Amino acid sequence: MAMLAAPLTVYANDTTDTTDSSSDTTDATGNQTENQPKQSIAITQSTPIVTSKSGYHVTAVISNTDSTATSSGTLHLTTNTLFTFVSRTDIQNWAENNAPIPTPNELGSVDVPSIPAGGTATVTVEVNANQQTLASIGSWGPKPLMLSYIVGNRILADLPSFLTRSSDGLNTATTPAMNLTVAMPYTASGWQVDNKAISNRIAETTTSSTSTSSKSNGTDKADKSDNADASNAAKGTDTPAISLSGQDADTARSLGQTFAKHRSLQVIADPLYWRQSAVQPSIAGIMQPADFDITAYTALGDTAAYEKAGITTEQWNAKQAAAWYADGGDSETPSAYAWQGNNCWTLDALTAARKQGYDTVIADASFDADQTEAVHTGTYVVDTPAGDVTVLKEQSTLGTLAKGQPTSTDAQAESSDAGRLARLVAQSAFYQMEQPYTSRYLLMTFSRTTEASWIDQVMSAFEQASWLNLTDLKTMAKADPYNVSGSVNPDKADDANTANTRSALRQLADSRHDIMRMATSILRNEIDSDEVSSLDPQALARQDANDTASHSNDPMQWIGSLLVLHDDMALRSMSGSPQPTATRKAMVNAAKTLASDLLNGVRINPSESVSVFSESAKMPITISNDLPYAVSVQVNSLTDSMQIVTSRTADIDIPAHSDAQVTFTIRVSTSGSSTAHVSLTDREGNRFGNTQDTAITSVMRISDASGFIIIGFAVLLGIIGLWRQFHRKKDPDE
Repeated sequence: MAMLAAPLTVYANDTTDTTDSSSDTTDATGNQTENQPKQSIAITQSTPIVTSKSGYHVTAVISNTDSTATSSGTLHLTTNTLFTFVSRTDIQNWAENNAPIPTPNELGSVDVPSIPAGGTATVTVEVNANQQTLASIGSWGPKPLMLSYIVGNRILADLPSFLTRSSDGLNTATTPAMNLTVAMPYTASGWQVDNKAISNRIAETTTSSTSTSSKSNGTDKADKSDNADASNAAKGTDTPAISLSGQDADTARSLGQTFAKHRSLQVIADPLYWRQSAVQPSIAGIMQPADFDITAYTALGDTAAYEKAGITTEQWNAKQAAAWYADGGDSETPSAYAWQGNNCWTLDALTAARKQGYDTVIADASFDADQTEAVHTGTYVVDTPAGDVTVLKEQSTLGTLAKGQPTSTDAQAESSDAGRLARLVAQSAFYQMEQPYTSRYLLMTFSRTTEASWIDQVMSAFEQASWLNLTDLKTMAKADPYNVSGSVNPDKADDANTANTRSALRQLADSRHDIMRMATSILRNEIDSDEVSSLDPQALARQDANDTASHSNDPMQWIGSLLVLHDDMALRSMSGSPQPTATRKAMVNAAKTLASDLLNGVRINPSESVSVFSESAKMPITISNDLPYAVSVQVNSLTDSMQIVTSRTADIDIPAHSDAQVTFTIRVSTSGSSTAHVSLTDREGNRFGNTQDTAITSVMRISDASGFIIIGFAVLLGIIGLWRQFHRKKDPDE
């Protein structure tokens, strides 16, 4: 191997005794298989783009999963300065260590100390810019890079990666840069609910809580000139019922700093998340509120199920998204984009998006799975029954790497961020070299949960890539489309996700129905269901404290505000996140808690046992109403004995925040004991709330003249019986 033209900077080797469990490979008996490598290499840091002055830096961790320590060895760094990748197959095979590409040109080497069993060693190599091999690279683009761990004359581990040389300082023809758009959805990975705030919302007649909570829950503010005083009064009096999780709040801060550094990154914001996050960065567009999953909506094909759950199309259309974004304080309305959810974009899904005002959608590689010889512009135009929709499709390989995933399980270098970044940069350069004079617009997206540090690494590298022209989404959408048609590849819905969605909608429909029961069948001043349905959610949300005070005898707005809160939670439960389970469960449970706490606001108080010493007695039952409005209910009592019974039903009105008592009559025909099961029903006869069991004990006593008459009659019968026994004529044989 060639000697170095300049000395290497070798950092102190670091050895630790921690075991990397991901390196262990065992057979069915739990023993490590002999044909698996006992040592492995992982890149933790490397120079993504090599220029005439950058040199090359690499840090690698060598792991020893063997049961014995290794001898001291050497890590060699080699490349092939003359090799050029000519196909996507070649570059993928090299990444999987399955390509016979020689790497005879040494960039550097470093001593590796003995590695204990189960331990690791971290080594770093710095290659100077004027090092012979590095300086001899005469063409720009990706080159094969091999890291080889050698002990004695044996290669114990090797790892293929990529070294990408820019055109800086090279005497080569300059070709047009390839257009690349990098986008990211700015949305929540988790929402949380304050149960105390829910309880306050139920118990209070004022909407100081409504104003603040609705602001955070995605509802419109009132006109500032009309409601400024009320809004200012409300801000300091309530905690929002729905808020970002602590993790999301921290994520927003770190993402905000990264977005500020990389203005070319196209941030597409969920307006509900954007307005509530502590950091509100500059954005390129807005997406559907609460990251609503349009693809799952159409895959389920049951609009009625969403409506019963409290999710209407008005909640997630582009107009509402723009209104909520403007409510956050920004006067300029950005473009609206519909981001793909857990299912593929179908013609039905695109039609639904277009009807909702989204004429441009973001799609992953599943939109058009046909493979072409070279990458092409990812802009499509689909003619739907609702009008044309522009589809911006992500390039598959770039998107996979950007989301922190390896291109295959055999691409070992891509198991680390540094290894994925090296492949990502090399792949983008390769795509430009495929058709250097053809104008193309590619799209790459980060995931909803991509960490700020990874975004910073990728964008910093791309901003240095002379072969890339980072464009915005508007420019890509206006590019000549790769395909214009009225058809979309057939889509197979995710059955598991569809079943989960249906289950969540069913539970949300039940909780919303319970709130409606309170309005129509429990409140003394009942509200017609059509009246509730006709309420304007935004008007309810932006009502101020003074407006509420003037309606203190009308529960209409109170019920409406509870429905707004319920429906806000329902909307958030239908997120398009690839893993919506945690948020969905939290929102569905919170909606159930809201409905349950509301119904349990009318409750039967515990009562003492009743002792009965005559044929009848009274059983008092106290009902409490913790709600801010009067209710009218039925109280029912049923015993488990035929000899000890109570009257069955009693109607009762209970004022707001008060108690009222109803009395049941007990009738007994014998001594004994029984239990009265007391329950509540609404005016339609449907049970709700808690039940209360009251013990009844009957002890029959002689307490009046009728008792003595009964006893005297019994004695008389006894005397007559004895007289007949002694005076009857006996039989001779007797």
